[in-house]
Amino acid sequence: MTINVNINKEAEQLSSYVVRLRKHFHMYPELGMEEFETSKRIKQELTDMEIPFIQVGETGVIGLVGKGKKVIALRADMDALPITENTEVGYKSKNEGVMHACGHDAHMASLLGAAQILKKYEDQLNCTVKLIFQPSEENCKGAKLICDQGHIDDVEEIFGLHVFGDMPCGTINIQEGPRMAATDIFEIKVKGRGGHAGKPQQCVDATVAGAAIVMNLQTVVSRELDPNASAVLTVGKFVSGTAHNIISGEATIRGTVRTFTHEDGRLIENAIHRIADSTAQAYRAKVQVDYRHSLHPEVMNDKAVTEFALESAKQVFPEKMFVEMEKIFLGEDFSVYQQRISGCFAFVGAGNESLGRAYPNHHDKFNMDEKAVVIATKLYAAFAMAQ
Repeated sequence: MTINVNINKEAEQLSSYVVRLRKHFHMYPELGMEEFETSKRIKQELTDMEIPFIQVGETGVIGLVGKGKKVIALRADMDALPITENTEVGYKSKNEGVMHACGHDAHMASLLGAAQILKKYEDQLNCTVKLIFQPSEENCKGAKLICDQGHIDDVEEIFGLHVFGDMPCGTINIQEGPRMAATDIFEIKVKGRGGHAGKPQQCVDATVAGAAIVMNLQTVVSRELDPNASAVLTVGKFVSGTAHNIISGEATIRGTVRTFTHEDGRLIENAIHRIADSTAQAYRAKVQVDYRHSLHPEVMNDKAVTEFALESAKQVFPEKMFVEMEKIFLGEDFSVYQQRISGCFAFVGAGNESLGRAYPNHHDKFNMDEKAVVIATKLYAAFAMAQ
């Protein structure tokens, strides 16, 4: 494969454009399936580039560049998070309680920058490129919507990426195999019998039973899973009680399970049911367990597509920028595409300690070294131009 376009030069010339776009998207974040103004801006940018597009659902957008027989897709997600931003930058979120704390603003800006390069050199493309601006990644609804409506039925390969604030800017990870986890959710409702704090013998304390369940769940990964396996069981919320002098009659435990194999997921699910039931019985309480399987499986990078993506990137970036990374326990509905077609998902470093921009994704102070936006632009463009 050979890239005949100087992607570095083209992307650097667009750096002001993509950074400006990223700041615009950052200022006006919208939640999943509510990205109406975001969608409108993307469609305006594509119109200005004379790139035809279709709307998917109420907010999704798919642009089309090139006329080659082979069809590939480049994907960027659009939605923000229900987080109140805690930064003082000039482009701070203007939508109270909503923030682009995961970098999707950078993904959209980067893909629009790549779109401009691909349109400029459309006659040199050996493929047709679908530019997928996907809604609702955080709620795991967007990729399914696009797939269910048949928009990737003709696509052979898909490439996506994610910026990370706790990865140094100037580093790139493109690696085959498992990259991100399947994410299940569970809720355990504990039913006891409330009453006066001074008369515990008349009560069944849901707080004590719930606390015991939480502690016992901590042994599942360490004592029931193969030590060579990789999994996480996290209780993120435990609610019980109303006052200091009332024994609680109800408690709610909510958590998540992150795994890389179906077998590990089922083992942990069964263990949660067993431990919740038996522990509740020991404290004379009852439980109801609601276990919801992931709306997406693990992100699994295809060997051939990943090798191609890495080689195309190495035509643009120096070898020293590429790093190896262990798989991570975050979830991504990019895997929904990978269930149907071969794909590769890359990680792009966006953190910079000296700028005070090394907070992890989903943090209320998340921000990035905006050089990462330009790097992502080059990655998108390189994958398509190398076909």
